[in-house]
Amino acid sequence: MRRLREKTMLEAEITTSGDVTVEGQHIGHLHGFHFVPDPQADTAEAKTLRNAASKALAGEIGARADRFAEAADTTLVLSNDGTIRWMGDPVARLEPGDRIFDPRVRILSDEHLETSAREKVETRLRGWLRAYIVRLLGPLLELETSQELTGIARGIAFQVVESLGVLERSKVLNDVRSLDQDARGALRKAGIRFGAYHLYLPALLKPAPRILAAQLWGLRNGGLDQKGVDEIAHLAQSGRTSIPVDAEISAGLYRAAGFRICGGRAVRVDILERLADLIRPAISYRPGITPGSRQPAPLTETVSLPLSP
Repeated sequence: MRRLREKTMLEAEITTSGDVTVEGQHIGHLHGFHFVPDPQADTAEAKTLRNAASKALAGEIGARADRFAEAADTTLVLSNDGTIRWMGDPVARLEPGDRIFDPRVRILSDEHLETSAREKVETRLRGWLRAYIVRLLGPLLELETSQELTGIARGIAFQVVESLGVLERSKVLNDVRSLDQDARGALRKAGIRFGAYHLYLPALLKPAPRILAAQLWGLRNGGLDQKGVDEIAHLAQSGRTSIPVDAEISAGLYRAAGFRICGGRAVRVDILERLADLIRPAISYRPGITPGSRQPAPLTETVSLPLSP
C-alpha cells in the first residue's frame, strides 16, 4: 500500500489490489497503468481528491513500470479482443502494423506514466509480443525467410505465409502443377502439406496458433471488435473439428482460424483433407479399372459430409 500526505494534509492510499482512496474516501481504481475514477465519487470534491492522489499515483505507476520491465512472460496474456493483460490488468492493445506479423502495441495509460517509465513498458511489451508470435507461428516466419526455396516454390511459400498457413489450393493450382519433385520436397521439408483442397502447415492447426492467426487477420481486416473473433476463438479452444456457420462472420476469419466453409458448417481443414483422402478412391472407382486418379472431387456447397458436431 502506497501512502502520501500532501501539504493539504489529505492522505492518499493505493492498495495492492489497485483501489485508490483519499482520507478513506474511494476515488477510483488503478488498472495496470491507467487510473479510472469512481463514477460514484463525490463530484464536488473529485478534483481536489484526485489532485491529492496525483503524486501517489505517479509513484505507484512508476514502480509498476519497473516491475513490468522484469515481468515473466507467463504473467502476460493476449485476450481475444487484442488486449494484453498483465496479472489480469489491461496494459496495452494490439493495433495494425506495417507487417501482419508485426502489429503495433498501444499502451493503456494516463499522464502519470512518465516518458522514461513508458519506454520501459513499451520495450517489454514489444519483446513479449514478438516472442509470443514466434512461439506460436514460428514456422511461418521461418518459411518467409527460407533460403532453400527458390522460383515457383518461393512464390507458393509466400502465399502460404500471407494466408497465415492455410491457403486454398485453387489459388495456386497452376503453380503447384509446375513444381518439380525437388521443389515439392523443399516445400514439404519446410512443413507444408499438399492437400486436395489446401496447402497448409499441420503443425499450426492447434487452437493457440489458429486463434493468434485469426487475431492477426482480424487486425488488418475490419478490426478485432468485428463479429466472430471471440466466438471462433472459443470454438477453436474447445477442440471441435466442425462448427455451424454464421453468415455474419467473414469467411476470411473462418479460414484464418483453420476452417473451410462447406455448406452450413465450417470444417477444420485437416479433417476435410482426411475425408478427401478417404473418399477419393471411391470417387475414382470404375468397374474393371484400378483406381489411381488423384484428382480431387469438386468442393461445392451442395456436398453433404457426415461430420460430427
